[in-house]
Amino acid sequence: MKTLLLGAAAAAAIVGGGAALAQTAPVAQPAPAARHMRMAKPETRADVQAHVQRMFARLDTNRDGFIAKGEADAAHAQMAAKMEQRMQQRAQGGGDRSQAFDRIDANRDGMISREEFAAAPRPQGVGMRHAGMQRGFAGHMFEMADANKDGRVSLAEAQQLALQHFDRADVNHDGTITPQERQQARQLMRSQRHPS
Repeated sequence: MKTLLLGAAAAAAIVGGGAALAQTAPVAQPAPAARHMRMAKPETRADVQAHVQRMFARLDTNRDGFIAKGEADAAHAQMAAKMEQRMQQRAQGGGDRSQAFDRIDANRDGMISREEFAAAPRPQGVGMRHAGMQRGFAGHMFEMADANKDGRVSLAEAQQLALQHFDRADVNHDGTITPQERQQARQLMRSQRHPS
């Protein structure tokens, strides 16, 4: 999961996918290890607000204090192109499988348990089509973030949606989401998408 549009930002930042908002061209992508380290640490409401603010600044390309649908669509198109490029590189053998194994083998016993596999951070873009992150879903998230329905999203609207997702994931309501709470939220989202 790397970055998603607006409201997906909230869900991604909280339940593990990655950054809160889709990024634009001039912005350097965070290293996968750094992104996964952030997801492996407890995160407060203030952390989420600050993260959304940084991502919002990257998306607001015309610096008018709002993200218009066109800005969001451009960022989404760029993200999709980068994802396609990564998938092609992987298909051509561009990934080191031993490094991937080492990342998943959390207890370093040389075996990957079912729990380690389930908890493993997923590479950017992998599974996004199955998770509903195509253009239609991103458009839905934009609509959710646009609380006043004026066709653009303010920082306050983006943070409000992010904090709604945060509050749902903060099971014990202590103002901090632990990696375990993040995992529970991810499992809940999966079960709601694919009821048995």
